[in-house]
Amino acid sequence: MLRFRSLGQRAGVLVALSGASLASGCATASSITPQQEAQLGAQYAAEINQQLPIVQNSAVHSYINQLGRSIASRVDPRLTYTFYVVNSDEVNAFAVPGGYIYVNRGLIERAATMSELAGVLGHEIGHVVERHGLEQMARMQNTELGVNLAYILLGRQPGALESLALQGGAAVFFASHSRADENQADEVAVQYMVQSGIDPNGIVAMFQRLIDEQQRSPSTVEQWFSTHPLTQDRIQHVQSLIDRLGATSNLRRDSEEYQAFRNRVRQLPR
Repeated sequence: MLRFRSLGQRAGVLVALSGASLASGCATASSITPQQEAQLGAQYAAEINQQLPIVQNSAVHSYINQLGRSIASRVDPRLTYTFYVVNSDEVNAFAVPGGYIYVNRGLIERAATMSELAGVLGHEIGHVVERHGLEQMARMQNTELGVNLAYILLGRQPGALESLALQGGAAVFFASHSRADENQADEVAVQYMVQSGIDPNGIVAMFQRLIDEQQRSPSTVEQWFSTHPLTQDRIQHVQSLIDRLGATSNLRRDSEEYQAFRNRVRQLPR
């Protein structure tokens, strides 16, 4: 059985399977098949789940997957999506290729309605659909980013073992996306939310809430803004997409199930 010393080596093997060469700089997202992407994502997720405080509450896990898959499953048949809640007060969310999406409790606690959290999930789904993580991996294949997962998600310096396990190849998936990538993921989120019967105005509400908090208390949302470029122009772009769709008053904005889920998350031990 082959053993890889780092997550980056695993990614390199999968890219090599697609006929691309990391060493020659020829790897592209398009050279990785959906099957290889799923395998890559499963390997990264297994490592991540060993290092982060993933919430093990079955009701919490069930709801986040029910909501996320209601957005993803009918519109992206390539992958089976899996969603996790991370027990961290830091406001953040990220997606790993293959359909693995992580949301911190700090973000859930700030999402006042179901559509606000759905907007974040839709956005992260958009990154997977557009293969932005794989594109980052291809662009940065020979670059040491010096970014470690524990600091990005938990807001603290990692221990020695965490640094050893998480440094290297995985960092490309947690680096800041470009404005173009963020806009593209927003466009996917709007489309998928409407098709799922969820009010896309939740995206605007959530983004505005985060910008308002940044102005009041920058440190509390530092991790979000370090990986998700967010400006008023971006919010206006999303609003213009929604306006083109016409009336959205008949779409779901909130639910009792979501509020029960949010309360359950807020009551979890820190």
